[in-house]
Amino acid sequence: MVTNDVTFAKQFGGYDRNEVDRYVKNLTQAYQTAYGEYNSVCARYNDLLKEYTALCRQREQNKSNVAVIAKTLIETETLAHNIIEGARSEAERIKSDTQESAQKIREDAFSERTTAKIQTQKLIDDANTEMSKARERAREIVKDAKTEAALVNMHAKRNLEQTNESIAVLVKNLQDLLPLEAHKQQMIREPEVPVLVQFSTASGGE
Repeated sequence: MVTNDVTFAKQFGGYDRNEVDRYVKNLTQAYQTAYGEYNSVCARYNDLLKEYTALCRQREQNKSNVAVIAKTLIETETLAHNIIEGARSEAERIKSDTQESAQKIREDAFSERTTAKIQTQKLIDDANTEMSKARERAREIVKDAKTEAALVNMHAKRNLEQTNESIAVLVKNLQDLLPLEAHKQQMIREPEVPVLVQFSTASGGE
């Protein structure tokens, strides 16, 4: 895990420790900034996903409303049919009493049937219009949501690639420094041993 507490042992020679610390700190800050931007993009994507889900629910609600309208149309047609049938029965009953009254009732029944048909057709036309608008709106919403999601995903991938590149550079720099640090540590642990010189005596003994 990369943190702001990156330090190097104080040694003689090699890179300037302060410069290395500053470089690593700046690179760490850049990584944290990029990671924060990535989290913001992810949050924006989640918000869009929630909005898209809400729109889907709204579309389902619209479908339910259309079903209610269709049911109302059927009930209206049934009511109109019942009215016509009732008027027809009434006309037949009155016809036995007087032809004139029967003719008037037939005319009234025809007028009611015509009005009922006109109203029914108007309800059907209105329902079809509303259904077409709802479908078109749903398609536009889905299209916009997909476009926005694609843009968010593209930006997120780009930011993630830049972050990975920065991390790779940091890792490479650290790997380049490790052999030097190891060499310096070895030099400290293994100081030079003075060479012992042997002298011979005049008699040839040691």
